[in-house]
Amino acid sequence: MQYKYLLILRYSLINLVGLIFLFVLITQGYVTKAIKADITNMVIVILTLFAVGFVLAAYRTFWLSRELNYTFFKILPNHSLAKEFLQSSKKLDASSRNNLAASLRIKLSSKINYIKFMANTLVILGLIGTVIGFIIALSGVDGSVSSNPEEVSKMVSTLIQGMSVALYTTLVGSICSVWLNICYQIMSTGANNLLSKIIDLGEKK
Repeated sequence: MQYKYLLILRYSLINLVGLIFLFVLITQGYVTKAIKADITNMVIVILTLFAVGFVLAAYRTFWLSRELNYTFFKILPNHSLAKEFLQSSKKLDASSRNNLAASLRIKLSSKINYIKFMANTLVILGLIGTVIGFIIALSGVDGSVSSNPEEVSKMVSTLIQGMSVALYTTLVGSICSVWLNICYQIMSTGANNLLSKIIDLGEKK
């Protein structure tokens, strides 16, 4: 049985650009620099959460693409959403079919909405890292030691360390959030198309 995974192909092409960009950053040492500069390990937490979200998004995109192909080629296995919808909508009036379609919409949303939540969480983690970084930076500021060169040097070092945490966590969190949101938009488009095709099949049966 031959399937044309158009949705997963679109997902792969878009993410290939992101992975190439990430590879360049790694080879240039920017990722390592960001991790080492963050004494709070918030960058590692953000990258770990992003990696989990990215894998889950890929899995859900593959599942949506497969379900789209079932409806496109009208080959409906018993476990497919389209088959379940058609069996459930038998002998239902228009109002009941609308309720069933609304239920299907909620079911599809529940399968991908956690990716949106994870993407938003990445931004929040970045902002938390920013606050922590500023706290670290300001904790080293002491005007009373301005006449002591050694203490001033320590104060500047702490200030730079805190600012590094603030800036790197914000940057990494924002980039990862945008990337995961793009993945979510691809899945959301696929889910809407799937819902539309399944409803069309139900109306034509």
